[in-house]
Amino acid sequence: MDRLVRVVRLGGGSLAVGREGAGRGAWLCRASPGCIDKAVRKKAFGRALRGPVEPCHVEAIRVELGSSSHQLPEPGSESPVL
Repeated sequence: MDRLVRVVRLGGGSLAVGREGAGRGAWLCRASPGCIDKAVRKKAFGRALRGPVEPCHVEAIRVELGSSSHQLPEPGSESPVL
């Protein structure tokens, strides 16, 4: 499961990456930009997170996961994306 990353929607509608976090989550392939593209095409974020997800928040997740220095947060922490 270490190749997957969990994305959760925070109260204000922004997204956070982390294995732990309150609320509904969506699992994505950590190292595959195509995984995010496919989720956007199929409108999977809105369905998985049961609410609208703004494109700017998806793009922020794409940037964070595309970073070569990206490390998965420790369990119990989350990395808010604005």
